[in-house]
Amino acid sequence: MLATVDSAAPKTLHSPNLTAMNTPILVAQRLRNIRRQQNLTLKQVEIRSRGKWKAVVVGSYERGVRALSLAKAIDLCSFYGVPITALFTESVDAAGNQSSSALIFDLRKIRANLELPDRFTHQIYEVLRWIASSRGDWNGEVMTLRKADLDLLTIITRKQPAELHQALVHREFYLTKLNPA
Repeated sequence: MLATVDSAAPKTLHSPNLTAMNTPILVAQRLRNIRRQQNLTLKQVEIRSRGKWKAVVVGSYERGVRALSLAKAIDLCSFYGVPITALFTESVDAAGNQSSSALIFDLRKIRANLELPDRFTHQIYEVLRWIASSRGDWNGEVMTLRKADLDLLTIITRKQPAELHQALVHREFYLTKLNPA
């Protein structure tokens, strides 16, 4: 026997708030923002994916004129190196929010050192990944940290600010020093 749905039952019971769900247009905009943060054109996406992601198809997803299945969204996010949740959470634009004590980290250099058995490097990398995720920043090459972010690094690494700075300088993880604390 098939179960019937009682139309008088509240629709929000044990279900997500449908008015707060993301629309396909917001997901499409976030998809475009992720690609742009990585400084990729649609043609570059097609080339780097070796034709798996056609420029016209990705562009259609980004404009919201083509349906994006969950499987395709997961694959595309994997290609960009971002979690699928990046499509469903708001990004924080860090541009213009730099404090005078901000530092720019070279994420490429940090990733290149992950093969070494250096606990400090792994701690820094994990914190920076968390910050990127919470900001919705998927550039993947550089990251600017603010004073609060640096305070978090001192807590996690259990180093005093001067020790932290010295360890980061020694490993050459800074891309540019704006005004170290």
